[in-house]
Amino acid sequence: MVTVRALSTWRVVVCELNEAEHTLRQEIGLVPAADTLLLHCRAHVDPSFLTRPSPVRIRGAIAARASWRSVMTNLAEFAAFGARVGVLPAKVARRDAVQVEAMYYGFGLVTAEEPYEMIQAPDTFVGAGLGPGRTWVHRLVEEIVYDAILSQQTVSAGTWAARHS
Repeated sequence: MVTVRALSTWRVVVCELNEAEHTLRQEIGLVPAADTLLLHCRAHVDPSFLTRPSPVRIRGAIAARASWRSVMTNLAEFAAFGARVGVLPAKVARRDAVQVEAMYYGFGLVTAEEPYEMIQAPDTFVGAGLGPGRTWVHRLVEEIVYDAILSQQTVSAGTWAARHS
């Protein structure tokens, strides 16, 4: 299992390489399509690209934040990929309203202070069965995470956009 801090500060994406697809892509020199325009161009030239196996398997994401709303905002785009966990100050994580919303949306809750406590386990069925409903946006997220794994660096939205423009 590989853990990559990707996409923004204090958001961790838990994923692993799909070794077979990664090896194939390395052999043919197929770089990550971690940009909307590049992804659309690649899909236009080779429509099967969007249905190829993903080079990464995203298992979930974790965000450490001071407020519940910022956790939800930070992890929203990972709803289709797996478990999402918010690490919050204990006084926030223990609020009834936060726990109810977390349960409703399938988020896990962990306290940010020692002793770290799991207030609520994440819904492990979120994102299960990404089949026919997959879109090019799912693939774009996978390609961005794949690019981050290959570059092994933290990528903020600003630096990512600047690097890929």
